[in-house]
Amino acid sequence: MRPALAISELQALRDEALASPTTLQREGRNAAWRGKVESVLTRSLGAEHHLTQRFRKVRYGLSVWTDSTPDSAWTQAFVGGVQTACGHVDAAIYELQTLLDDDAPVDDRAFDPELWDHVKGIVADEDWGKVAALVATFVEDRVRVWAGHPKDRNGEDLYGKGLCAAVFADDSEYRLGKRKGEWEGWRMLGVGFAQAIGNVDRHHVQDRTDARRYALGVLGLGSLLLT
Repeated sequence: MRPALAISELQALRDEALASPTTLQREGRNAAWRGKVESVLTRSLGAEHHLTQRFRKVRYGLSVWTDSTPDSAWTQAFVGGVQTACGHVDAAIYELQTLLDDDAPVDDRAFDPELWDHVKGIVADEDWGKVAALVATFVEDRVRVWAGHPKDRNGEDLYGKGLCAAVFADDSEYRLGKRKGEWEGWRMLGVGFAQAIGNVDRHHVQDRTDARRYALGVLGLGSLLLT
């Protein structure tokens, strides 16, 4: 979720809670409100971000009570919990505001134009978990198409490690570099990309705290191979 949208959603949810905290006690409204806030925090900051974690741990009731504890004490504890939760929301809004200048997450001139055109939509949406898989698929497809769909011994299209090993082989017209050591290095880089990125990100959903950095790193490596 983009920072600007997350800020707008969090501000509205915060204002809703602070306008009349006790109304959240009615008919499960607190659970709904908390779910909405947590969803925005998770999508914008991440599930493991310290503010997301702190928001989840807010208590809205008393830790100790007796049969003579008045209802007003429960109400006061609930209001205090709402205020604490809104404090974490305010902190999240502040952190998201620091990201606004970075709302355009990358410089598109830094990447292969065709690859960038393929992924720019999910990058703009900051859907970082999908970037690596999309990059791996696009790079492999480009390599296969440019090399004329090389086949294995059974006449099937090569893919992944086998594709890169064949296309970047020392005797291939698509080998990269100017001398044998460079040919080998680029071939290993291509094979490593296929194995380390393609095998993982196209078959698993990764939940990473460094999802943005990881995604841009994969985008850079894929662009480097295409370039």
